[in-house]
Amino acid sequence: MRPLHRAGRRRWAALLPAVVLVLALSGLSAGCSSTPAYCTDASQLKTDVQNLGNVDVATNGLDSLQTALSKVQADATMFATDAKSSFPSQTAALNSAVSGLKTAITSAKGQAPATAATAVVSSVAQVKSSASDLQSAISSSC
Repeated sequence: MRPLHRAGRRRWAALLPAVVLVLALSGLSAGCSSTPAYCTDASQLKTDVQNLGNVDVATNGLDSLQTALSKVQADATMFATDAKSSFPSQTAALNSAVSGLKTAITSAKGQAPATAATAVVSSVAQVKSSASDLQSAISSSC
């Protein structure tokens, strides 16, 4: 007759590989579901760039574009702080495009709304293009 404590050890020894496997797989799935911190910033930036593209300067004036640009600039700065080392060329391009739009807005002030809208169209398009390039670059991470 065998002692009971040996049979209990054997059962645990037999279950140990299964327990280790379950713990390992749960750790892997937890690691796969985590996303980088900059993903939230990127999502907000995407929304703000879309809003920037929807501003009707001819109707609402340059101030409406300036307000939308301020939101884009704040989110671009936040994103760059969190992800600049991961996406240096894309963040630099976006920052350059935002600066170009700021300059275009300043130059267009005092012009008739339709003229001002025409003056900033290419700069708005450049911000949208740079933001789109950035979104493409981070798509595999977020």
